[in-house]
Amino acid sequence: MSGAPFWRNHLGLMAAGSAAYAMSTLFSAMKPVLLTRFVEEVQFSESLAGLIVATPFVGIACAALCIRGWILRAPYWQIVALFGCLLTGTEFLSVFAYSNAWIVLVAQFLGGISVGILMGCTSRMIATTSTPDQLFGFVDMTAVLLMSFMVAGVGAAVQAYGLSGGYGFATALALVFVIVMLGHRPPTTLAPAHTSHAPLDVNWRPVLTVFMGMLFVTCSGLGFAYMFTLARELGMRYDDAGSYIGIILFFSALACQAGGWCSARYGSTRPLAAAFVTCAVGWYVAIHANAPWLFLAALIPATFSLQFNFPILLALCGSLDSQGRWAGIGTPLLTSGFAWAAITAGAVVERWDVEALAVATALGMTTCLLLLFITSRPPMAVLEAES
Repeated sequence: MSGAPFWRNHLGLMAAGSAAYAMSTLFSAMKPVLLTRFVEEVQFSESLAGLIVATPFVGIACAALCIRGWILRAPYWQIVALFGCLLTGTEFLSVFAYSNAWIVLVAQFLGGISVGILMGCTSRMIATTSTPDQLFGFVDMTAVLLMSFMVAGVGAAVQAYGLSGGYGFATALALVFVIVMLGHRPPTTLAPAHTSHAPLDVNWRPVLTVFMGMLFVTCSGLGFAYMFTLARELGMRYDDAGSYIGIILFFSALACQAGGWCSARYGSTRPLAAAFVTCAVGWYVAIHANAPWLFLAALIPATFSLQFNFPILLALCGSLDSQGRWAGIGTPLLTSGFAWAAITAGAVVERWDVEALAVATALGMTTCLLLLFITSRPPMAVLEAES
């Protein structure tokens, strides 16, 4: 397919998908800032603060169970309007209720479900196109580019107005993203190829593939959850750290498109394996850095590997069936890895220390390599036929 038809035919879907994914990266941008700020401003424990910033991603994971029934039959604009309003409302409520742990937990959980449903719907549409690798790479790249600005923005908002400012910043951006999504007009209720009612084929290969993606996002996010804590320990301010990290994330967005291109050109196995190793090495150096410049330099391979792998993992999920159903299920589940990252990181730091996150990351990447080897092997029936 030539470049011109690709952009012309999918421009609306690219905008809607980028907005949906940007809602998730908004949570990611807020996570390291709010995790530290909850401890400082309202004296929450490390575990409780980690649970609060992880709750939206738990909601995103639960959304995988909701993408059925009415959601598959309803018009696209109804889905976006309903869950977009729910997301905006929950973020606005958190502006005033951030000091009440129960209220903010429920609000962020509902907001996460809303984002998961919106991501799942757009992912199903992308997975059924003729160029899913490039499209996933583009929307992920755009979302990460936006996250680089959001990290700097939320850092400045929290520095000036505390937790209330951070959630106010999230409310405004959520409203903008919903408006962008409402501008897309798909030809059908959800996606053109979603007409089969055959049961989803659930076997060990897609299950392990999705689990590998969740594990990678989880372990690659352990250090991400404490980026601002590490930066503060090295003497950096919130706004300065947010600016520098935002710049790194801005350029790491290029890795998203590179990942999509490598997946389409070379397949998924070798690019994923290389990024697993790079991620482990990058976070080990960043967590043990004793100077701001070394910490920031090590963040480059650590964050680039995550952005590189994410579109590959999404396209891999999309290839598991012809109707994009595993993409719809896998997208919120992979994104939920950021939730388990915050929860696990908080527990590890509370039990041991921040440096233990480097060991946990390395163990996770080793497990991902093993799962990649298992899932990339041809099925036994294929091997027998070839022999």
